[in-house]
Amino acid sequence: MKATKDKVVLITGGSNGIGAATCEKFVSEGATVIIADRQEPENFVPSTQIHFHCLDVTSESQWLSLFQKIEASFTSLDVLVNAAGIVGDVLNGSLESTTLDEWHRVLAVNLDGTFLGCREAVKLMRKQGSGAIVNLSSVGAYYPTTQSVAYGASKGAVTQLTKSVALFASMGNIPIRCNSVHPGRIETKMLDDILTQKSARATQNNIQNIPTTADRTPMGAKGAPEDVASLIYYLASDEARYITGAEFVADGGWKLLR
Repeated sequence: MKATKDKVVLITGGSNGIGAATCEKFVSEGATVIIADRQEPENFVPSTQIHFHCLDVTSESQWLSLFQKIEASFTSLDVLVNAAGIVGDVLNGSLESTTLDEWHRVLAVNLDGTFLGCREAVKLMRKQGSGAIVNLSSVGAYYPTTQSVAYGASKGAVTQLTKSVALFASMGNIPIRCNSVHPGRIETKMLDDILTQKSARATQNNIQNIPTTADRTPMGAKGAPEDVASLIYYLASDEARYITGAEFVADGGWKLLR
């Protein structure tokens, strides 16, 4: 099995949040990391160990171009982390208020992007005879998201897609593992955006006494992106060689109260 320092890792949504923390984790362990995002990380300095590729995950042609470059430059891809995602319009995200355009926008990023990444990664990983894929879902996959129906539906679909990829590989004797990670309330820009929109909606509807994150989390605080990055790193490592098609929650126990 390859040591981490010999592995090539592709991380979508790697410019911020959980994706950025995951990039830092793999770089610290010596892997060669390709950050794929629409914008470069702040203060990004390319090196032989860390690279940036502009990618709109909803574009099939851009995915194909990226994998052509990976195969030409690195020959192989050992790990894909599908971390790119958006929450969408929470302020107007109910069943009645979500527009079809908004539904398509959220599913295009969260689901289509994950599907395209998995599809192209499996093709390349099959050639080399190994690989690991980690898809970012959410605890929102487990319960009704009445004010963000597109987001919840997309993350539920990512969970099912992950299992389909895992079984496809296993039944085809392709040594590729695929697992999903389900973060809870993690201190990211996405969470800030969700809470801001929820607060605006509460004000709009004259709702008082909104429970805080700490109130809803048994461990009493929001998590850090690094907490999720460590889990992703484990699932992508050879230590998790017997784990595939599984769901891993990192939410401080929040799901226990749902």
